[in-house]
Order: sequence, then structure tokens, then C-alpha cells
Amino acid sequence: MRKALTAIMAAAMVLSMAACNSTPSSSSQAAGGNNSGSTDSKADVAAVGDTKAEMRMIWWGSQTRHDYTQAAIKVFENKYPNITITPEFLSWDGYWERCAAMGASKSLPDLMQQDYKYITAYARNNQLVDLQPYVDSGILDLSDVAESAYTPGIVDDKLVAINLGMNTYCVLIDKEMFEKAGIELPTDTWTIADYEEICQKLLDKKDELGIKFPDSVGGFEVETLCYALREKDLFMYNQDGSESFGWEKEQGKQIILDHMKREKEWQDKGFIAPSAVRTEQNGTSVESNALVRGESAMFSYIWSNQAKAVTTAAGKNYYMVAYPNETEKKMQYIKPSQFLSVTSDSKFPEQAALFISEFTNNIDMNKELKAERGVPIAAKVREALGAEYDPDSIDKQVFDYVGRMSEIANSIWKPEPSALSAINTLRQNMLVSILEGGDPDTEFENFYTLAMDEFAAAEG
Repeated sequence: MRKALTAIMAAAMVLSMAACNSTPSSSSQAAGGNNSGSTDSKADVAAVGDTKAEMRMIWWGSQTRHDYTQAAIKVFENKYPNITITPEFLSWDGYWERCAAMGASKSLPDLMQQDYKYITAYARNNQLVDLQPYVDSGILDLSDVAESAYTPGIVDDKLVAINLGMNTYCVLIDKEMFEKAGIELPTDTWTIADYEEICQKLLDKKDELGIKFPDSVGGFEVETLCYALREKDLFMYNQDGSESFGWEKEQGKQIILDHMKREKEWQDKGFIAPSAVRTEQNGTSVESNALVRGESAMFSYIWSNQAKAVTTAAGKNYYMVAYPNETEKKMQYIKPSQFLSVTSDSKFPEQAALFISEFTNNIDMNKELKAERGVPIAAKVREALGAEYDPDSIDKQVFDYVGRMSEIANSIWKPEPSALSAINTLRQNMLVSILEGGDPDTEFENFYTLAMDEFAAAEG
């Protein structure tokens, strides 16, 4: 038990023992908020739970997540029979469009799964409830959560979301294929050069292994570009909350185009899935990835909390390793996998806050959730889950991997600007165009010009 607890505690992004009993200080939050919670007295939590409420909850994810979350909801409803929760779930592709449409008509579900990329925009549009009053009143219990685990949910001095788990980037590797090809498994400190050498060895034995390409690649994620910028001590976006890039045009252009040209070279050599395959996979459930179908030996650009869904779909465990960088120094970071927020459209904010509290602290609910969203933030939940994991399970692998990364990962950058969604689409379009033969300089100039327009529009 002692060894398991040690590993689990390490996995929670250096959650210090001193901080584990701290909760958000009301002095660090903006007073009030768009709810009726009181910061002066403790609420009758039992009465909140006994109040009849019919709520909706929306999230994105794989079928595995859908099944686990609905099982956890049943545990909550059994404990609070007067509260019912109607689930709504989509894949990542289409989730934000659906939420934007509901937000425009002021019909967002009571409970909304949020992402670090979009939380700032929703918070500044006053679409998320400030949860601090519910923490102060005792409805939302964060007494078993370290400060470092909940502060990512603070935007403009308001606690608008609660972290659902710790998460970090990884590469999944089919160990059987590597063994068959006579390739040694890489370590967390492998480099881009190591990666390219392995891809070539896999490509040389493509027919023997029955694969189409060495690495299926998970869509067109921005994080690897962020790593490339971080290796030059730059950020994709300014860290002061402004609507702007964190680099000067010519400086950023060189780094970005070098990064995208390398992806084009990998595609042309056959190291990674072609853009058409990546476009087909992009935004869909991870179960549809070529690794699951046995068409590749690696799956890069995947979050550690998604490993459970991939292994479940494939019926086999994979080896987890850090994403390669230019040098052995890691540029990746630990981030909240997702958040859970109460929307300003909710008619039952107290009951919604209570649900988030149970989602965070209820051990039985978390046994159903199986840490699929990431390493839990409540200490007692981490201990309870860790004690049950089989040493060879993917769950144990995820806990151990996040623990390893927490010791070497860089600090996460601040939440991205409001224009993120539009600019991310422009960045993806630029990459796809380059992969399909477009002129890199022309594509970058188009991207930069349109991005500046998006920043200007976001500033109003």
C-alpha cells in the first residue's frame, strides 16, 4: 500500500502534503458571482441533496468514457434519489459547435465538461458560474485537494471549473510489433532523431508486421508545435492574458515552418499517416485510430487519459512513453485533462455544485470512472483506486507514467486567448495545406494575416 500511495501521490503533479488540506481562499477570489451561494455560513448539504432537481450534463469522449460516466451518474442518483441527470455526449468533433449553439440560445446543460483551451472564452462570456461561494459554504468540498490541482480552473479571479484529473501527452507503442521487428523500446528521454530511426526500422519491416505506416498520429494537435516553440523559450500565446501570439512574426515563422516541413518530410517518407487518414481520424473517438486496427505500431499525439479507451478498444495493453523532443529535455507539461463547470443557464447551481463535489470525492463514483479522465485530484480517491489496480493494468501504467512526467515536465502555460478556437482552425488548415503540397511561405502569410484579424475581433 505504501508503494502504491507513493506512486499515486507523485502522479498528481507534485501535490504537496502541506497543500492537500487547503481550499480556495475567498480572499483570492472575486466576491459574489452569478449564483446564490453564501460565503458567510455553511449550507445544509443534506437539504441541497434532498431538493428535487432535473439536470443535464454534457461531455465529449470515447464510448468507454460514456459508459463509465453513466455508471458513475447512477451511483450519484442512488445516493441522491431526488436528483436526476440526463446525459448528453459527443465526440470532440462537433462538441464545441453544439455547445456554442446551446450557449447562444441560453440552453447549455447544467453541467458542462470544459477544456483548458476554451475555458477562458466561456468564463469571459459569463457562461460559467463562479464556484467559490459553494466551496465556502461546504457544498463543493475541496478539503482533500491540493491548491495546485484546482487553481487551473481560476479565470479572472473566479473559480469557474474543477479539474477532473491530471493528464499529459504520450506515445502508445505496440510492444509485440517492436519485439517482432527487433526494436528496443524507447525511454522517456528519446529524441526526434531516435524517433526517426525507429520509424525507418519499422518501415523496413512494414510488410512483415502488416502495418501501413509506423505511426498513425492522432490528428493535427497543436501541442507538438507548442513544444517546438518552448524549446526556443517561446510560448504559442502571450502569457499576460492578451489576444496575441507569444513570438514576433519572423522569429515564430521560422520555428513553425521548420516544424511543419518536418512533418511533411515524415509523411513523404511514409513514417506517419498521410493527411487524408489524419483528417478522417481527426476529432473522432480514439478507438478508430489505426493502432487499434493493427495498421500502425505507434500512436503519437495522444493524451495519457485516453490510453484506457485505446487499450479497451484494442483488447491489449500498450507501452506508454513520452513524446520525443529535439533534445532529451522534455517540453511537455502536466495539464488538467478536462474540467467540470456549472453553466450560468442552470436552474439548479447548488445541486450541480454538489454533483461536482461527489464526482471529485466519492470513491464509489470514481471506481466507476476508473480514472479514465486522468489521475484523480482528491488524495483519498487516488489512494483507493491505486490500491485496486493490477500491476500490469493500463490504469497502473497511466498512474506511473503521469508520475514520471510530473518530475520532469515543464509548467503549463496560462489558459489560451478567446480567439484560440478560430486560430487553431487556421493553424490546422495551414498544416494540412503544407502536408498536401502547398507553399509553406504563402500558407504562413495567410495564417498570420487571418490570425491577426481574429485577435482584433476578440478584443472587440
